[in-house]
Amino acid sequence: MNLVPSILSGAAFGAALTASGVWNPSFIVAQMKLRDFHMLKVFLTAGGVSALAIHLLSRSGYVPKKPRAPSLLITGLPYDGNIIGGAMIGLGMTLTGACPGTVLVQVVTQTYPGIYSFAGGFLGGLLYVSLQGYLKHSSSDAKTKDEDLWLYTKLHVDADSAVLAWVAMYTSIVSIATALAPPTQQNPFLPPVLGGLFIGAAQVASLIIRRAPVGISTAYEDIGARMCSIFQKSEDRKCVKTATPSVVFAAGVMIGAAALVRAMPKFAMPATDMSLGISPARAVLGGVTMVFGARLAGGCTSGHGISGMSMLATASIVTVASMFASGMGLAQLLY
Repeated sequence: MNLVPSILSGAAFGAALTASGVWNPSFIVAQMKLRDFHMLKVFLTAGGVSALAIHLLSRSGYVPKKPRAPSLLITGLPYDGNIIGGAMIGLGMTLTGACPGTVLVQVVTQTYPGIYSFAGGFLGGLLYVSLQGYLKHSSSDAKTKDEDLWLYTKLHVDADSAVLAWVAMYTSIVSIATALAPPTQQNPFLPPVLGGLFIGAAQVASLIIRRAPVGISTAYEDIGARMCSIFQKSEDRKCVKTATPSVVFAAGVMIGAAALVRAMPKFAMPATDMSLGISPARAVLGGVTMVFGARLAGGCTSGHGISGMSMLATASIVTVASMFASGMGLAQLLY
């Protein structure tokens, strides 16, 4: 298995995340409090570029267009895994000031409370692997019609028109946010639109190099599966690889972030500048919650948010809506 494409595309994504500043805990918490829209501008700009890239490359046949299927739990209710998992991601983001992908940059830059959030994420992956058999609906009983996977097929709109309308909506929101909500603090990062374009470029690199969109949270599950296999009885032990494409991609993210910070130290803000009063225990709890939720939902802010929503995948839209609704709700209670 050639892992070079995964590590290269991961490095590009990690460098882009770092330069954009979207990993900054204060930006994430401020977004959830609706007091700063740096994260939103970066997120939607990257999503717009991703939507065009995925659509064009899939139409050419170069990249298969595989939206994330709905995540069904034992309740059997439509999108229950996406709603519950998405809500858990949002809660975790507000508790930690991170997401499963940006916490990797926080660890590299030694930004508090990144290491605690990462430790929680590791535990969340272990917990999910241990419990998934009891939570997930049997795949044989949970078939999803192809036309239900994409929002535009459910609405009976052709793909070209839907993608153009989606990108236009993103562009309008970013334009309005830029005009009405200018930056509230000085920072060394790229302007949000430029940062979003860099992340979008990293998405294009991932699509071209490894023929797959970006996504992080599967790495936590893969590591959890590997750790669980170590403690299984020899006769029950399954062969679980450590260096899966997802794990190598995540490692690439950290390498790319580290390389950029080494070349341009200004992107590594001092931890004292970003303290939000988050205790280590809260960060660990938030890390467990967001990674467990991400695996319940089948993706996180990168897999569902940047990649899945760019395909207009119904499950991804439901997940991200639930994510921000819960995160913003908790932020109003905590701050």
